Order: sequence, then structure tokens, then C-alpha cells
Amino acid sequence: MVWNNPKLIDLLIIFAIIIVVLATMSLYYYHMGKKRAAILLELLVGIIEADNPNLGGHSLYVHNLTMLIYRFMPYPQKLLIRERDLHYAALLMDIGKLGIPYDIMEKSGKLDKEEWDIVKKHPDIGVRMLGELPGLNKALSYVLYHHERIDGTGYHQLKGDQIPLGARIIAVADTYSALTMNRSYKATLSYAQAIAELRSVAGSQLDEGIVNCFCNIPMSRIQACMDDVRRKMKISSEHRKGS
Repeated sequence: MVWNNPKLIDLLIIFAIIIVVLATMSLYYYHMGKKRAAILLELLVGIIEADNPNLGGHSLYVHNLTMLIYRFMPYPQKLLIRERDLHYAALLMDIGKLGIPYDIMEKSGKLDKEEWDIVKKHPDIGVRMLGELPGLNKALSYVLYHHERIDGTGYHQLKGDQIPLGARIIAVADTYSALTMNRSYKATLSYAQAIAELRSVAGSQLDEGIVNCFCNIPMSRIQACMDDVRRKMKISSEHRKGS
């Protein structure tokens, strides 16, 4: 009998410990691998946006704000979304702008209708660029629909709950970033002005519940998001310059 053989029992215990250790190591390296991939992705996005006065870390800022909103959302809502999908979508939401002509993206004045129609294609371009990557289906839906409006007048005319929750979260973060970050073609708003603007379009352009969640986040936490962006952009700029 096995249970009457102390040496065999010891071997089984040792074997079980080895299995647990190997499984733990595998899990550790799996998560570390994902973490390294996420850091690399942030770095690449930063390098793309470095030294561009009309980007300047916008995607990184939207990402930070998006994940901040997620952390402050009611728990039942969090269950409707995978954090990983939201993370990748927020970072990659504007990757399709790489397919927009440079002279349009760099234009300092107001875009005409034809130019604006071209810019509005960037979510679709981004989805086509990323479509072959495995495991991004849900994230890609957030990328595709992050410019939808609650009243149905967005890029693809989705309305209300037809818009994926992740895309609605990104839309709030994207709008706040656009209002407060420096741009060559418009003045920036202060925190108080931007919050007032968000509240004014809640329920028409933006999801009212998500706007309320964002507006209740302490300003210091929002400022910390920008501090993190400045740090990462400095690193990205140095990499781009080869220093």
C-alpha cells in the first residue's frame, strides 16, 4: 500500500511541491511576459507620438485616464469588461492615424469637410491594421467605436447602449484629454472648465454615468495621470533621438 510506505509518500510530496513550484514559475513568467509586452507597447506608442505637438502623449494620457475611470467604476460594471481589453484598446485607439496623410494630421488650421472625412476613417484603419492580431476582438470593437455619441450622431451612428461600454469609457477619457492637452490649433481648458464641458455633453455626446464617475475622481489622481505621461514621453523622446 502506498500509504504504508513512508519513502514513497515523501517522494509524492516532493513531486507535488515540484509541480506547484513549476506551475507558479510558469504563471509568473506568463504574467511578466504580458507586463513586458504592455511596457513595450506603451514605449512604442510614446515614440510614435514623441515631439508631435498635436499628439504629445495623447494616447498615453487617454490610456491612463481610461484605466483610472475603470478603477473608480462600480464593481458590477467592471464585471462587464475585461481590464486587459480596455488597456490595449485605450493605447491603440488612434493607431489608425498612421494611415492618415501627414499633411492633414499636421495641419494647424481647421480641417475642411473632405479632410475631416478622411480623419474620421482612422478607427476603421486602426482595426484593419490590428485585425490579424489574436485575442484582440473585443478590444478592437472599443477602438472602432470610441468616437460614437450617445445620441447616435457619431462616426458609425451607434446609439446609447449599442456602443460597447469600453468604447464609452474611452470616449470620456479621450474628450477630457482633447480639452486639456496643448494643441497648435486650439486653446486648452482648465480642469474646472473641462469638467463643466463634460457635464454639458453628458447624455448627448458622452455616457452620463461614466461622466459622473469621472467627475467624482479626485483632481490629484487625474493630475498624476499626466505626470506619468510626461515621464514616459521624456523616455520615448530620448529613445527616438537615440540618446
